[in-house]
Amino acid sequence: MSIAASTFKADIDHTKDLSDIQEKPAVPKTGKEKSRWEKYYTFWKKCKNEIETSSNKGDYAKWATKKLGKGQFAKLRLYAEMAFEFYKAVQTTLKIAQTPNIQTLLNNAAFGAGNTEATSNYGPGRRAAICSGTTTPTHLKAGSSLKLDLLCLCAYDHGDAANGAKVCGTDTAATGSGSNDNWEGKDKTAANWAPLKTACQKRKTQVKLTLATAEAIRLRMSELLGRQTPKDAKAHKYALGSIMGNGSEGCKGDKDTNGGRCVKYKESDVTDPAKGIEWLRNLRDAALAKEAAADANKEMTAITRSLQLLNDSTNLLFDEDETTLAPATTLKPSPTGSKAQEEKQKEQCEAIKVETECKKKKPLCEWKAENDDDGPHCKLNTTAAEQIATQAGATGGNGDTKTTDKCGAAKTPEECAAVKGEIPKDKKAVCGWIEGKYQDSSFLVNKKISLISASFMSLVSIMYFNDSYSTFRNL
Repeated sequence: MSIAASTFKADIDHTKDLSDIQEKPAVPKTGKEKSRWEKYYTFWKKCKNEIETSSNKGDYAKWATKKLGKGQFAKLRLYAEMAFEFYKAVQTTLKIAQTPNIQTLLNNAAFGAGNTEATSNYGPGRRAAICSGTTTPTHLKAGSSLKLDLLCLCAYDHGDAANGAKVCGTDTAATGSGSNDNWEGKDKTAANWAPLKTACQKRKTQVKLTLATAEAIRLRMSELLGRQTPKDAKAHKYALGSIMGNGSEGCKGDKDTNGGRCVKYKESDVTDPAKGIEWLRNLRDAALAKEAAADANKEMTAITRSLQLLNDSTNLLFDEDETTLAPATTLKPSPTGSKAQEEKQKEQCEAIKVETECKKKKPLCEWKAENDDDGPHCKLNTTAAEQIATQAGATGGNGDTKTTDKCGAAKTPEECAAVKGEIPKDKKAVCGWIEGKYQDSSFLVNKKISLISASFMSLVSIMYFNDSYSTFRNL
């Protein structure tokens, strides 16, 4: 972007999206160029923003003054295309490794969708309906979160020692008396959850969340839920906890008579592979997302390294001796010299990756592809190269002294302007004086490149990708 034509750079607004600049005449409205702008504009915009706002702004301004040859521009375009592909890869990788997505899944597994630890409301309905669907199946919430299932199994009820204080461990029920500490879905949730959380923290291990540990939990749950229920309560399959009698009063929290301190899952939660217990499904999805994030982290590391190499390669373009890219001519080429010249011409052709640029080099170069897609399809026309080598000499192909030689003989701007000969189309003189040197106008025409060819950044900035990559480093 630094070395793109000033008119093109003026058309790229780093503060606006493509939809906001449609009124500009330079923005294509139809055809391939419209598709090209739609594909690359966001990338151009980020490059322009880097040039305009980064701390490297001064360096970019210096690069804008660099003079590159066609071979260098061809390489530069290829590098920029590679940078764009890396840019697309970064966008995809960023979406895969979103830490907030993992945290959301873990939160849903622990407390239920839409809930937090501090604000968990599992109503409507009473405990028996919420934990086992008794009397009101539509109120069943069993399996929606790990917190709810623990409350169904362990929350305080009815205030007496037999049904309250000793459930799920010595100190894991709320302390109190009477019915004031009963948990019924939304009432006394915090008071009952606090001792359960403390008990869980005392039992936690150093096992990390992985797909393997989530699968181990699923298998253990399947084993527990596959056990035979007591004969009198055989209708109550897929339940955890204790059920007294025939269980007709459901998981109401009071374990005497026909009630139970339990949690009962839907049959489909256990037998349907496409469903499963919701909190366990969220836990597994979080494990998958975590592993995907780790893979994305590795991918970002690889992309960053590739970009650094690309950045270094692009920097080298500005240090290349441009004169080494110009075709050499000899008065009477020897077989060895002719071969060396042909090799140099071959390198020049193969450095071009754009069809239009290749065709400009006819007959020396020819495009060897079935379509005009960019790529390594520009090859040396060996027949034409041999003819050119035969005709090469102090004169042009028609026996006249070449214009380049006339211009080269001039030593001052005045002598340069006085050179006689055929003036190239759209030029005011045969030769032009540039930065203390003078070149024939036909050479200057060949030095031009299309706006699109120069539309990419001249130096692929690693900074944007580094900023994106920092998102992953602590996963």
